[in-house]
Amino acid sequence: MHNYWLLDALLGLASLLVANQYWYLTRARFQSAALIIVAALMIMALAALVGAYRYGIDPGVTELHRALAQISGFASFLLIGIGLAWARLEISWGRDTRAPAYLVMVLILAGAIGLAQSTSMSALTVIDLFSTVGLVLWLLVALLELIAPRRLKRNQALVIGAGALLVVFNGLFIGTGASRLLGLARTNWFHLLLALSILSLLWARPLFNLDQSNNE
Repeated sequence: MHNYWLLDALLGLASLLVANQYWYLTRARFQSAALIIVAALMIMALAALVGAYRYGIDPGVTELHRALAQISGFASFLLIGIGLAWARLEISWGRDTRAPAYLVMVLILAGAIGLAQSTSMSALTVIDLFSTVGLVLWLLVALLELIAPRRLKRNQALVIGAGALLVVFNGLFIGTGASRLLGLARTNWFHLLLALSILSLLWARPLFNLDQSNNE
């Protein structure tokens, strides 16, 4: 018994936990940047929780799960990377309003759908492209805070950098196959490590607070 549902549920709950913490930030500074990360995590949480329902209760939602997982692949990591970079660069557009976040989200989803429907690129290629851009932005934010810190302490920057690297490691070496690794199905390892990478975003919250210095 692989118990796929259990690790999907864990990923969904981790995503909801972090989304809840960022939702509070949408009422303060960098509202659009924080809202973008909330949206990314809610998409991921929805896909994971539907996956838990599929594997644990009703396989009849398989197509819905696949569709949501594809949408999450298109948008989640790219939105996370954009949100972190937006806050780190202190872009004033969208600092005190959430409206620009909606425009960015619509453009990303429209771009993903357009590219995936084109004859030159498959949906998987678009997912890889969008995810890579998002993870590069995520890593760059961590590196910038290590080299020229503004609002993160060194250990916080290291944690969020490790979170991005964990996603890369997950995709390259773990995957979502049914084979086992150390007694656990690779899909379960994949979702476990992904949950840990999402939890690392809790250490990035000071980026969204202009009043907090890294020296505090």
